[in-house]
Amino acid sequence: MGFITELKRRNVVRMGVAYLLVAWLLLQGVDFTLEVIDAPGWILQVFVLAAAVGLPITLIFSWLFELTPEGVKRESQIDRTQSITPQTGHKLDRLIILALGLAVVVLLAERFVSGDPEPEPTPAPAPSAALATPSPLDNDPTVSDREPETPASSSGHERSVAVLPFVNMSSDPDQEYFSDGISEELLNVLVRFEGLRVPSRTSSFTFKDSGKKVAEIGRELNVDHVLEGSVRKSGNRVRVTAQLIDVNTDTHLWSDTYTRELDDIFEVQDEIARAIVGALEVTLGGSGQKALDSTPTENVEAYNKFLLGRHLWNDRSPKSLLAAVAPLREAVEMDPTFERAWAALADTFALIPEYNAGSIAEYVPLGRDAAERALQLDPDSARALTARAYIKAMYEYDIEGALADYRRALELEPTYATAHQWYGELLAVLLRTDEAIEALDQAARVDPLSAIIAHVKAWILLGAGRYDEARAQYAIARPMAPEMASMPGNLVLIETKLGNFEAARGYAREWGQLLNLDAEPSLRFIDAMENPALRPQTVQAILAREDMQDGAQDRAVFLMMLGDEAAALDSLERGFNAGDPYATHMNRMVIYDPLRDEPRFQAMLKKMNLWP
Repeated sequence: MGFITELKRRNVVRMGVAYLLVAWLLLQGVDFTLEVIDAPGWILQVFVLAAAVGLPITLIFSWLFELTPEGVKRESQIDRTQSITPQTGHKLDRLIILALGLAVVVLLAERFVSGDPEPEPTPAPAPSAALATPSPLDNDPTVSDREPETPASSSGHERSVAVLPFVNMSSDPDQEYFSDGISEELLNVLVRFEGLRVPSRTSSFTFKDSGKKVAEIGRELNVDHVLEGSVRKSGNRVRVTAQLIDVNTDTHLWSDTYTRELDDIFEVQDEIARAIVGALEVTLGGSGQKALDSTPTENVEAYNKFLLGRHLWNDRSPKSLLAAVAPLREAVEMDPTFERAWAALADTFALIPEYNAGSIAEYVPLGRDAAERALQLDPDSARALTARAYIKAMYEYDIEGALADYRRALELEPTYATAHQWYGELLAVLLRTDEAIEALDQAARVDPLSAIIAHVKAWILLGAGRYDEARAQYAIARPMAPEMASMPGNLVLIETKLGNFEAARGYAREWGQLLNLDAEPSLRFIDAMENPALRPQTVQAILAREDMQDGAQDRAVFLMMLGDEAAALDSLERGFNAGDPYATHMNRMVIYDPLRDEPRFQAMLKKMNLWP
């Protein structure tokens, strides 16, 4: 009798398979229990070692002994004609089938069930109730909003991969910031590799909780591969599961699971990035190697605070921006050399005035200081340069300095969509509209599903008086973010300028519904635009509104449209003196062209270094 045949007769093979399956299931239960009680990682290692030691013991036992109705006996003492190994084999077969079924259930549960409540949608920032009439921006500060993406440039010969937001598998839904942060950090590493195109965070995170299939996502993002996964964090332990999928064949190229102490999270990120680069046969390159070699901080708690701060920043509401300040400040206090946390803090301080969450006088100096600290630590930080450029252009009126910083940032990181977007806005302010549109088109190429970039392009066209083009651009932008009230708000102005008053009224009602505001004042404004006899009383209504803001993007716009240039100029001056974050944009908006010969208008432009 052959050795292999004897192994089968004695059920050694069946026993080995059954042992492995049952041991794996038990280890899954142990792992889950240890995570719940936040036990040290070495305990699981002990269980794994015990299971490994038990396998050869089990195999030897099944070779030497047999289970009989009288109990366990040595195989050599049993008459072959009395052996019940066939019956035992059938029992082991049933055990193996049951264990396989349980294993499949466990794998499917871990893959598809996160237990997270679906997050509440973040409402669009509401305008000041100004006139309850949509301004060109609805006072929605997201028009100059900062997108935290790092997309790669497109090339027909490049490999491409989209990093989808990892699922939060932690028992605490508040840990979602950590899973989102890990996804974004992986994206930030991968985008640095030569020959690898990686859509930005904004575009990839569009599909969070969408339920779309990988093939659909791949088509919409124009990528060949998708990276998805999950993160389970408990105390100081974290498990990251990642898998790389070929969109065209719907097959897995690579997958792995990492269970580590939180201190090793950077090592896990690097291992995943290296595995993807290897699977796609992408050249590592100098910038890619630098991304892998650079650890943002040695302080894991500071890193955790940084991820929380960025998560809050990404929500981009007045409340979330202010909330982001505390964890980011804690991060730089824990590690004063944490350059990326300083750059994120600069981003936050720069946007707070835009969202009417704080004053320019209080927050802009803090933003400038944070950007300078980041640049002292890394003079080649494209993120810090972009934040500093934005502050220079919007608040300090250092136009030449802002241009230089934007150009340097784009030289360092040409795939940074926000730098292209903000650079385009400054070019528009300088009346270089065609160049501005080109910059925004470049931003859209690297961040194709960014609603804010599409919106800003339409906003620039609107300000330039290119109303038909602006309307066509909004037809592209609106499906990306149907809830963004700025879009129907701006379409009110576009349709009114084109004389399509009924269409304007439809958009005014939609704007009111989105912001849960009364659309009646907006409708009265449209009535006055259609019937000049109603304009004097409408002007008085605008001037009487205490909750309407003075400045380039609010009260002054409507006063100009209604024909009261003197009142509009007064509003511009009041806004400028109070610290209007959009003051520079009065230079590019053709609606203010009748004021360009006014000494007071010219004086404001001179103070902003925009005249002559």
